Amino acid sequence: MSPQSKRSWIAVAVVIVLVGVAFAVNRATKSDKSNAVGSIPSRQELITRANLPDCPTTTGDTAVDNGLPNLTFPCLGNGPKVNLAKLRGPAVVNIWAGTCESCRAEAPLLRDFAAKAAGKVSVLGVVDGAYPAETWDDALDASRGLALHYPSVFDQKGKLVAWVRSAGIPVSLFVGADGKVAYAHIGQLKTGDLQTLTKKYLDVEISA
Repeated sequence: MSPQSKRSWIAVAVVIVLVGVAFAVNRATKSDKSNAVGSIPSRQELITRANLPDCPTTTGDTAVDNGLPNLTFPCLGNGPKVNLAKLRGPAVVNIWAGTCESCRAEAPLLRDFAAKAAGKVSVLGVVDGAYPAETWDDALDASRGLALHYPSVFDQKGKLVAWVRSAGIPVSLFVGADGKVAYAHIGQLKTGDLQTLTKKYLDVEISA
């Protein structure tokens, strides 16, 4: 083989090696990107991790005077949309947000109350989506982290807070069996508040 032919073969070999390296790098880059995207949980995965029960069905009932407003919100987890005007108690409707420190502080009280009051008083969370920096996924993460295993709906524009005319959250509404709002507690709940207010306004006694 002549020196010229030898140089030509070497050049071809170098080109082949470079093409192979470029192809391998391209595949590795795509794989890394794919893995990065795959590591972000989907909305359904977040719902599953939060272990939220389905939202209550509110179809068939009619709105009542002095009841909750005619607002329909999607379920934070799985389940039907909830029309608040058709919600019947005894129930505690808690307006909260995962990025609200006061809401997180009172969350254990609501969690324990919901467990003890099961079958007597229901608890429904209403996530205030207008609260600064709050997202649907924030609320799902907070539900999981705080073990809030009761249903919540997502109020994207904060319409319920505006209806209550509260300057902030949390807010807890006590709804009677007739659908009327018996009392609105504005601000963070303290130990014993839920039991005291439930007994006073809903005439249902729940042990502490």
